[in-house]
Amino acid sequence: MSGFSSTDDLVNQITTNGRFYRADWNKNHATGGTVVAGTWQCLAGGAGNPGANTALGGTTLIPITMYDFLTTAGAIQHGGAVAAAYDGYKQILAASAFSAAATTMPAVAMLVDLLSITPLSNATISAVGTKTILGNEVTTFSSSSGLLATYTSDIPTYTPISYTNSGGALPTGLTSGTVYWTVRVSATTSRLATTLQNAIAGTVIAFTDAGTGTQTAMIRTPRYSDGAGVQAFLTASTAGTAGAGTFQLTYTNSAGTAAKVTPTSPALPTNTAVSPLLTIPYSGTGSGKFGPFFPLANGDAGIRNMTNIILASAGVTTGVYNLCLCKPLLTLPMTTVGVAAERDLVNQMPSMPKVYDGACLVWLIYAGSAIPNNSAFYGHLDLGWGA
Repeated sequence: MSGFSSTDDLVNQITTNGRFYRADWNKNHATGGTVVAGTWQCLAGGAGNPGANTALGGTTLIPITMYDFLTTAGAIQHGGAVAAAYDGYKQILAASAFSAAATTMPAVAMLVDLLSITPLSNATISAVGTKTILGNEVTTFSSSSGLLATYTSDIPTYTPISYTNSGGALPTGLTSGTVYWTVRVSATTSRLATTLQNAIAGTVIAFTDAGTGTQTAMIRTPRYSDGAGVQAFLTASTAGTAGAGTFQLTYTNSAGTAAKVTPTSPALPTNTAVSPLLTIPYSGTGSGKFGPFFPLANGDAGIRNMTNIILASAGVTTGVYNLCLCKPLLTLPMTTVGVAAERDLVNQMPSMPKVYDGACLVWLIYAGSAIPNNSAFYGHLDLGWGA
């Protein structure tokens, strides 16, 4: 997809050629109690259309890649892939969001492309210390029945992954740094596909040698692999209670610089003592409160991959949290109950954000007031695409 060459081309593509899709959505704010004003919430786990994301709270410290075609993703459906190889994109032309529920306004809705979810069980977040996120995994290849990759961890199907080698060579046909997609065989083994399209079809690589030396796999993001503009946030899939534990992320930035960390000044992101379901637990007002994303080191423009999350102080005594990577696409300030916030992204705000094939679109909500339990939000997206 090459986008639109002009306004005339845009009109021609969406009218004459029918390259247009309207996505309507409605989501309930699924919290265990009234939301505190000034906090951020994630609507991905709420009921509605789409249904709730059920990948939240999965296997601890293993990133789960998100796509719109996964039944576990809870993604707003945006018309499927526009390119067979899953390398195309649509563009958002207009968007709206509103709620008729009392005291939900003012609020701000932020649409993000949810790239991955790394669950953190209660046993993980209640213990102080450094928790290593699965990002690099030593791999053994076997060519006895096609190319089979064996790991220590359980890596889900459709995980984008690249390989490096030391002291030898990768199996014939694999190229260092090239992204491949996994097709899970068992809890410790996967086959590899050259494209996401092939992984979906089950078409995998078959080679006759297993390579030599030490092979190391690196988990990549499914979209925005350079990390430009990619942000990280925590959200609770089981409400957490605790003292004021802090969170610090170590990551590789979008420039490829490793060992970057969340700044400690003026304060690290600090847990809220009681976090309703789907709250971003360090959001709010006061010391150690941010929102919705982890602060990055000065000069950093995004996150290419995450390495560790460091938990200090008392940790979180109950609850399950999820460390998410996402790409923010647009925001909609909502001021009045029952009145739609609307954004024309062609004329009013000519940004037309890209929605890549497979994008997992979900909403974050900033609560300007105390949102009641199960409050409903509604809206739509207009999308178009070029030749």
